[in-house]
Amino acid sequence: MHNNFPNLPQKQPSVKILLCHHKEAPYVKNECFVPIQVGKEISKVTLDYCIGDNTGDNISAKNKSWCELTALYWAWKNLDADYYGLMHYRRYLHFKKDDNNFYIINQISETEIENGGWDSENIKSFCSQYDIVTAPIWGIHPVGANHHLMTGYDFYAKEHYSKDLDIIIDIVKAKYPQFYFSLLDTLSNKHCFFGNIAIMKKEYFYEYCDFLFGVLFEAEKRIDISSYNAYQYRIWGFIAERLINCYVIYATNRYPKLKLTTLGITFGVFDKPKYDSRAILAHKAPTTKKLVREPINICMSFDDNYAAHGDAVITSMIQNTHPQQSIHIYILHDEKLSNKNKKIIKQAENQNIRIYYVKINKKQFNALPLNREYISLNTYYRLTIQDLLPDDIKKIIYLDSDIIVYGNIAELWEEPLDNMCVGAVLDEGGILQARRLSLPDTNYFNAGIMIFNLAQIRKEFSNIFINYFENYYKYKEIITLQDQDILNITYSQKTKIIPLRWNINSRMLEYNDLEYKYSMKDAEDALQNIGIIHYTDQKKPWRYSCNHPFRSLYWKYRLKGHYKKFSLHELLVWSVSKASIKVSQKHVSFKLRELEININKEIIRKVLHLLKVKY
Repeated sequence: MHNNFPNLPQKQPSVKILLCHHKEAPYVKNECFVPIQVGKEISKVTLDYCIGDNTGDNISAKNKSWCELTALYWAWKNLDADYYGLMHYRRYLHFKKDDNNFYIINQISETEIENGGWDSENIKSFCSQYDIVTAPIWGIHPVGANHHLMTGYDFYAKEHYSKDLDIIIDIVKAKYPQFYFSLLDTLSNKHCFFGNIAIMKKEYFYEYCDFLFGVLFEAEKRIDISSYNAYQYRIWGFIAERLINCYVIYATNRYPKLKLTTLGITFGVFDKPKYDSRAILAHKAPTTKKLVREPINICMSFDDNYAAHGDAVITSMIQNTHPQQSIHIYILHDEKLSNKNKKIIKQAENQNIRIYYVKINKKQFNALPLNREYISLNTYYRLTIQDLLPDDIKKIIYLDSDIIVYGNIAELWEEPLDNMCVGAVLDEGGILQARRLSLPDTNYFNAGIMIFNLAQIRKEFSNIFINYFENYYKYKEIITLQDQDILNITYSQKTKIIPLRWNINSRMLEYNDLEYKYSMKDAEDALQNIGIIHYTDQKKPWRYSCNHPFRSLYWKYRLKGHYKKFSLHELLVWSVSKASIKVSQKHVSFKLRELEININKEIIRKVLHLLKVKY
């Protein structure tokens, strides 16, 4: 039969991609993107912009253990489309091109929609070219330990309970034998895609759901999860991540002409504490006049590279304590701290302030890693304090050298430890770090500011130094944060978590893409009563590129200290620190009062390189 309409455009497919929401967040909603409230049947909130997963044939009430799968089940049973997809409110496929990249956004506006390719016509056009689209294929490894690739089975066994996965394997082998080898392939592989994020053409989606829910409903009968904590209780979502990879491998083998591709992921980080750094600095609450009768013991460790910064820490601490407070400062060092710098720092002494230098044999630490550019061997020297300091010292506060003490250190000294070995503040990415190390709880702490209960440590450990090294060698392959990891492993469930105000990390002040345990309110409250500012990661205030909102505090106390002679680099950075800095993709904006200057990043880089200034 003759075709009278050779140029008639093909009908675009119907694409429905469910965006799973359990709380209010920015969203995209159009013909293809369908926000859905998961667990609506058991939720106390209603998200007006979402449809619910609790209509028709549904498993909405199972959401606490089935996670995003309650949305997937709802779509399978109640939604008609040519393509079905699943994404999360913070994880969107990036529809611009086939890639495995990772993008971060802090809002959803027309710009983000354009950059992500999230308009309906683009999505339908893209999907029509493929049968299955998945999230990017990445290596399987503990967070931050990219070098330590693991098989899918070993990683699941590390993060969850291998007995549950063994039951899944048995079910697939017995009831779904056509998928068995594909599952073995998946679990022996060291690469996969994560998050149950995928788009499938209708016939593949239905086949996948028959397999997935058939296996999981049977497993639900056999696995008792009543004693699992809230994280492990999400078992069926975790298992599904393995089964969807299994299905994709099966489908590519079963259907030779199947068209498969991957897309990058756009990750939304939408929460940031609300504060005004200028107002906080301008209206600082008066430093408390708390005075404790016993000397406050302080431990620090640095070399010549950090001597001026260490002096700024000491200066800030003294300036913010009672003038009659007795403070004993023990500085652990090796030959890289010169006599010249020792003498300069000693100038901080008075009738109440005493500084003692403790020489360390650094050879005993040579086996330990230095995998951060700004980390030196000094970070490990605190592991010896219980052996080097006199037995009559029962307690000591350890302070990093990239901090500023803005509150009265006597208040930190009097924080109750409740017979725990150490006191510390929750880390800015602690939940992920705790999982990497398989710690029994998520109280992973930042080790930059710690209270060591030396009396309790000596009581509980016959030789804590040996314990430190035993833990290092046991966890060597997954240790990425040096002594901080070693301390967290050693003092797991022996740590008193102290208020956030005593270690305000850099990521607490901005959009934080890591997973943390403290709440946004905790961070905001801490900023209204700052105890210690900690310039973590690369945000060192003596670096030209630093845009830390409290970088001026460092220079305030640096100028009050004993290193007033600045290098050319320091003069440049100090001058810039007075300005407000905003960094975009191509430019750096400097604003000082009414004057605002935008400079191309490449020009700045060339000038700094010419002046041999680190940035």
